[in-house]
Amino acid sequence: MRKLMMPLVIVAGLFSASAYAEDHLHDGDIEVEIEGGKLGTHGAGHTQVGSGYAIFESDFRDLAKGPYATNAPGFDSHNGVFEQNDIVGYQAIGSLWAWNGSSWTSSLLNGETIKLGGNLGETTTWGATGVTGDVIGTLGQAGSAGNIHEHLTFTIAGASGLPSNGAYYITLQLISADLNSSFDGIVANGKYASSDPFYLVFNNGLSASEFHASVHGLSDIAPVPEPSSYAMLMLGLGLIGWRLRKRT
Repeated sequence: MRKLMMPLVIVAGLFSASAYAEDHLHDGDIEVEIEGGKLGTHGAGHTQVGSGYAIFESDFRDLAKGPYATNAPGFDSHNGVFEQNDIVGYQAIGSLWAWNGSSWTSSLLNGETIKLGGNLGETTTWGATGVTGDVIGTLGQAGSAGNIHEHLTFTIAGASGLPSNGAYYITLQLISADLNSSFDGIVANGKYASSDPFYLVFNNGLSASEFHASVHGLSDIAPVPEPSSYAMLMLGLGLIGWRLRKRT
């Protein structure tokens, strides 16, 4: 993590671009809102059936940051959503998953990893075994207009050679934060409740139809019932069978 030993008043200026963001949201960005004291995300093209988590899409081959990196989607909010100087961070969850053409798997073809760089120099890495590096990182800080508009950079790499063509997804959550005591990172502060987790699905060389299938493969995943749910189901079926037998 990069060391930024400077007074708070200077650090706050790191995110001054937010103050000049337009009041309309940019196409393709993740809309950040506060609802009932809780951070939320809007604008997703899909949600997962089982969890209700939002699914946002991106493409490593958009060439904005090179052939294996992207700064999309960005994160954007309307004016007045936040108080000036509110800091929003991200928390990395889970591991990196890949689409094998028919289902999602944690078995990666070439040991791929996806890295995310935070606004205070944090480096967060998702791999097959989980998250390494900075588990939380800085998204941005609200300016005088009370809004945030930030673009962070995501990069994919293979363990040896180029990353394999395919679709990949990671899981994130937004958190409310303060600067830490050394001004080189953030700590969660609980001012706003954390958002629900959400997914970012990246296309790396698939056709539009192949990528579409991968996104639907994620959105159509249904929840696995808990053991207690199985017990209730079996009890209900038993009662129905007992009543049918009693009637006959």
